Amino acid sequence: MVSRRIKDLSYAIRDVAVIANEVKKSGKKVYHLNIGDPIIFDFMTPEYITRSMVKAALSGKNFYVDSLGVDELRNEICSLENHKNSINLKPDDILVTSGVTEGIFFILAGLMENQNEILIPGPSYPVYINYTKFFNGIPIEYELDENNDWEPNIDDLRKKITDKTQAILICSPNNPTGALYSKKEIKDIINLAGEHDLPIISDEIYDQIIFEKEYSCPASLSKDVPIIGLNGFSKAHLATGWRLGYIYYKDPDNKLSNLKEGLEKMARARLCANSIAQYAAIETLQNPGPHTEEMVRKLKERRDYSYKRLKQIEGLNCVNAAGAFYLFPKIDFKEFPKWKTDKEFVIDLLKKTGICTVYGSGFGVHGKDHMRLTFLPEIETLETIYNLLEDFLK
Repeated sequence: MVSRRIKDLSYAIRDVAVIANEVKKSGKKVYHLNIGDPIIFDFMTPEYITRSMVKAALSGKNFYVDSLGVDELRNEICSLENHKNSINLKPDDILVTSGVTEGIFFILAGLMENQNEILIPGPSYPVYINYTKFFNGIPIEYELDENNDWEPNIDDLRKKITDKTQAILICSPNNPTGALYSKKEIKDIINLAGEHDLPIISDEIYDQIIFEKEYSCPASLSKDVPIIGLNGFSKAHLATGWRLGYIYYKDPDNKLSNLKEGLEKMARARLCANSIAQYAAIETLQNPGPHTEEMVRKLKERRDYSYKRLKQIEGLNCVNAAGAFYLFPKIDFKEFPKWKTDKEFVIDLLKKTGICTVYGSGFGVHGKDHMRLTFLPEIETLETIYNLLEDFLK
């Protein structure tokens, strides 16, 4: 007997990797553009960050720590968030988690039951869809408008608020589209949330990976609408496998006190996040290096190259990414009638060329007829990939 919660789970980003493993076994080289992990390419975790983890382990920090997070780390996270976003957090507003994914799990566990709804951007990171359903909730996608650089459609969002809505999610920079919500759009969403007495969940894991546009933090723009922020060390500090993230609450009127208390109970029930990673993160925040800036510089070059090549391929239409490291081109199936769905297209592309992308329908109803790919590899590898893609489509 298998529960509905487990049976219905799907995660396109990793599901396609199962097929990629079979392709590898056949002897074909696989180009992994499916997983957003810089470390599997030429981006290295800075040595001083790695040494700080070794130092923590060797100095005996291998014990259970406070379930809410090491006090010194929570202080450092407050200093970071208060400085970069001009907000006034205290250590009690921080909960350290095993990556942002655990933070998402906690928050949705605290909000979802009895077919309650959460408004998520469409296309959406699959974990939001999966965990909402896992906790007997309903994910409702509000449109990101592809014709407007994937900015949120505020009119569509407004129409989808009901008496069962529990929260509105902002994911900016966005996964899978690379969109960066404008300050105006974020203010409009905050105002809508205020009208309906709803909190905002803000996924900010890519907030330091932005290109030309300016990043706007929802917590810095909100006066009285409660914001539940999510961030971590995986992307900006090149430590994906460490699984270290955090939740923060900007809640001046204590509207989230019951939720916050419940999530703290969950944190205690799972004991704690990785202890030595937390001690290493303290040093990472106290001694910020140039690694993030250097990564963004490289990524911009790779984005520009990828976008240029995709624009040259007839039958693919692509909005350029303003942040993160994903592009989300649309496939014109009138141009390519051989394939009926984006999933069929992506799997055939993988089997024939070794290029592993993710089918857009895995990101919700608004992802249909698209594919997501990263632009993490070096330019030389990207050149090979796009040559293979062009040949495949010819």
